[in-house]
Amino acid sequence: MDMGLPYTPLIESLEEQVGQGLFTAWSCAHRNGAISAFYADEAYPRDWLLDQNSQLHPHQKSFRNWMPAFDLASLTKPLLANAWLRHKLGPDALLWTGSPLASLIEPRSDEGKELKSWAEKHSWLTLSHLLNHTSGLKAWTWFGRALWHFISHGPSGHARSINRTPDLQNDGDGLFARAAQKDLTTHILNIPLQKPESESATIYSDLNYYLLARVIENLAVTRFPGWKGIIEELNGIWNSEFWHASLDPERSQQAIPFFPYIHSQVVAHLYENRKLNNHAGEFGAAHDTNANILATEFRSACAAFPVVSSHAGMFGSILDVAKVAEFFITSQIEFSELLTPNNVGSSRFSWGLDTPSNELSTAGLNLWPLAKNRNIFGHLGYTGTSLWMADDGQYQALLTNRTACRTVIGAASVPRILVFQNNSEEEPRCWVRRTDKKSATQWQSIGWQDAFALTFEHSKGMTRYWDRNKIRKPPDLANVRRSTGRYLWSH
Repeated sequence: MDMGLPYTPLIESLEEQVGQGLFTAWSCAHRNGAISAFYADEAYPRDWLLDQNSQLHPHQKSFRNWMPAFDLASLTKPLLANAWLRHKLGPDALLWTGSPLASLIEPRSDEGKELKSWAEKHSWLTLSHLLNHTSGLKAWTWFGRALWHFISHGPSGHARSINRTPDLQNDGDGLFARAAQKDLTTHILNIPLQKPESESATIYSDLNYYLLARVIENLAVTRFPGWKGIIEELNGIWNSEFWHASLDPERSQQAIPFFPYIHSQVVAHLYENRKLNNHAGEFGAAHDTNANILATEFRSACAAFPVVSSHAGMFGSILDVAKVAEFFITSQIEFSELLTPNNVGSSRFSWGLDTPSNELSTAGLNLWPLAKNRNIFGHLGYTGTSLWMADDGQYQALLTNRTACRTVIGAASVPRILVFQNNSEEEPRCWVRRTDKKSATQWQSIGWQDAFALTFEHSKGMTRYWDRNKIRKPPDLANVRRSTGRYLWSH
C-alpha cells in the first residue's frame, strides 16, 4: 500500500541515487507542488519552530517553509545581484547595455573609486557584460590571498608554507577586513581583460558577480540599502526566506549538510562551543571556497564585517526557489523584447540566465525545438542545484547536497523523511521510511507533527554519520538532472 505517495517513479529514482551515494538529501518542485526527502538528522528544525512563544505572522501557519534549506551555490547569481538589478532598474536597455558601466558608478568609498577608474579604462563595459560573462574576466581567483600569507623556507627558499594573517585575529573594529576586501578588489581589477568581439567570447566567471556586488554598492541610479536590506527586500517581494552565508554564517549549520573545500577553524570552534546541532564544527559557512572565505575568514571573532559576493553563498528551501520562478519568467519575457548590441550578448547566457545548448541539456527538455528560440532559461549550482523556467509559465527545480556523503556505521538506523506540499501555505503531507531490521522498508504515512518530532529528536543529538576522512569528489549529476527535469516538465 503506497499510502497516497505522490510522484512514486520520481521518488524511487532519486532514492536510488541516494542509495548509490550521489547525495543524501534532495528536493524538487514544479507548478503542481514540491517534495523533499532527507535523513531525519539532516533537517535541523528552524528556530521559530522550536520557540513555542514566537510571534508568527497572522497568516503564517506553524508548518510554513518546513522544507529543508540547501546551499544553493551558483543559484546565488540569479537570485541576488541579477534579481535585485532587475527589480530596481527594470527592462531599461539604456541602463543595461547602452550606458558605459563607468557612468553608472558613483564612488562611495576608496574601493568605489578604484572600481570607477577601472570601468573608465574599459569604456566599452556595460552591466550586461558582467551579467552575461562577456567581460573577458578569467574564470576564478583565490579570495584568501589578502588574509593568508606564504612563508618561504628551506635551503633554496622554494618550499613554502601558508599561514593565516595574525591581524585578522585582532580585528575588533573590522578595519583589517575592510582593507583586505579593498586589496582583493584591487587584485581582481588588475586582471587583464580582452574586449569580446563576438558572442563566442563567453567565459563563465565568478569574478563577474563579485564585481557586480561591488557595482551595486556604488550604483549611481539607486540607493544602496546594505546587503541585509537587499535580501530583506527580495524576500519581501517573493515571500521567501533566503539568507546569505556572509550575513548569517551560523545559520548555514541549520541547512542540509554539505562539505566545503576550505573550512574556517575559527568558525568551527565557535560552532563546536555553541553545540548548535549534530553538524556543529563539521562544516564551513558555504561549500564554495571563496564564499566560505568571505563568510568566515573576512569576519573576525570580535566584530562582524560582512563582505558579500553574489556568485555564491545563498541558502534556501525548494519552496523559496519555486517562488522566484514567476518573477524571472515575467521579467525575462520583458527583457527578451529589448534590442541589444551583439557584443554584450552571449551564445549561452540571456540576461544572466543560462540557456540549454542542445537536446541533451540538463534542463531535461521533452521538446527540444522549444529551446532553440531561447524560451527556456535558468541556472545550475555546483552543490547539485538547478532551476529551469519556460516562458509559458512552467518551471522545474532540483536541490541536492552532492558534496556530502554518510558513513555506513550507525547511519542505517536513521529514518528517512519525505515531505510533500502543493504550496507553502498548505499543510504538508509526510511519510517515513525506516531501514533497520525491525521496521518495514516502504514509506509509511505520518502526521507532519510526528515527522517534525523525528527530525528534532535525531538532529539534536551529537552523533555524526558523515564521512570526514576523505576528500569528497562530487559525482556527475547530469543524468539525474536530465531525468528529473523530463519527469517534472511532463507532470
